Amino acid sequence: MAKVIRELLQLTSDATPNQSEVFLMTTPCLTLGQIVAEAVNVGLEVEKMRVTPQSLLSAAPFPDDLETALRPFVAREFFTAQLEFTLPATPNVAQNIRHGTAIIQAVAEQLPAEDCLWPYSCPPLLPQVSSALISPYPERSYPYRQKLSRLYPLPRLMNTGVHINFSFRPAALSFILTETGFADADALYIHLAQYFMLHHWVFTYLFGATPGALTGYFTKTTPPLPVRSLRNSQFGFPRNIAGDYTSVPRYVARIQAAIEAGQLMKAGQYYEPVRLKSGADKRPEHLLEAGISHLELRSFDLNPFTPLGVTADQLRLVQSLALYFAYQPRLNAETLAKKLAAARQLNDRVALEDPHAPSECQEAGVALLTPLAAFAAQHDFPAAYQNSIQEALKAFEDTTQTLAYQIWQHASVFATR
Repeated sequence: MAKVIRELLQLTSDATPNQSEVFLMTTPCLTLGQIVAEAVNVGLEVEKMRVTPQSLLSAAPFPDDLETALRPFVAREFFTAQLEFTLPATPNVAQNIRHGTAIIQAVAEQLPAEDCLWPYSCPPLLPQVSSALISPYPERSYPYRQKLSRLYPLPRLMNTGVHINFSFRPAALSFILTETGFADADALYIHLAQYFMLHHWVFTYLFGATPGALTGYFTKTTPPLPVRSLRNSQFGFPRNIAGDYTSVPRYVARIQAAIEAGQLMKAGQYYEPVRLKSGADKRPEHLLEAGISHLELRSFDLNPFTPLGVTADQLRLVQSLALYFAYQPRLNAETLAKKLAAARQLNDRVALEDPHAPSECQEAGVALLTPLAAFAAQHDFPAAYQNSIQEALKAFEDTTQTLAYQIWQHASVFATR
């Protein structure tokens, strides 16, 4: 454990290129197989709830007494019982999984005896829900959380998940820009954001992991259960406005206009499944000043079969798609809004499908992943990456291989819904 913490702290503080980046910078002829495994940075944000042995939200305060070495990786969230684990970016998938798992397990061991970490994205049993569950800290943002709780039902705001942040390392970015002809990093990243937005349904189908909900979640209408992902549906985490992914300036202008019109209280309330990010600065206008540093994919339900909530296969698929999408045709700006609207509607339908039944997106999923597999083979992606793509392809061919199906079959907790 101590070794893992030292490695994480080194990743967080090291401003000099590591061995992998030096290798990429000094290799005269990069290959996409090298880039996918060594130069697509992935940084994870994992949200989890603290619960009692009776599957109720913990009433214990935020654990301020964690071991000092763990504190940089654990933060407060919307609810007092909620924790966010943040890991520094690295392209090494095995390292991501090892570090994240070690941190989460170490924190779990240091929680009070009556606390444990809830493995699901859907909230635990909610016999009573009140604003007292909202974290009063940080104090400066408490009024915002109170206002948000009056806009949306609290159970929907309790949906947790995994955010996957990705970017290309400098040498790889230069290589890809030269290969693809994009003018700069912003042009490449907005292109990738468009493709990930258009294919949100891929992750909902494959990795949707909220097939049901427990007592206290539904206040009015209840959809037929099971489904693939309540969290990614109209019954899940609230979505407010549709973003504009035509260009960086239009993306920023859309959010600013929504704030001015009262549709958003602040930029942090923008809940689309893909966000453009510029370093640690959360102001949309900073994107215009400093450019895009990375993309944040926000739609992943917690995978309850692993302590980290996400698997190596999931991370490799994201890295593979990021590289594959970079080489796909540029989209027509005039028709993009219509395509995005259709993709959002498709995702909404897929999210509420019965995971036992064939999906309307299966044919489209096979049509996407089959050429991805060929692309990976052509460019000598490592075997682990090609295997991850094949596993995803199998799941599109057989719905029983999806996460939602497996959870509904094996997770007895949903019997209490």
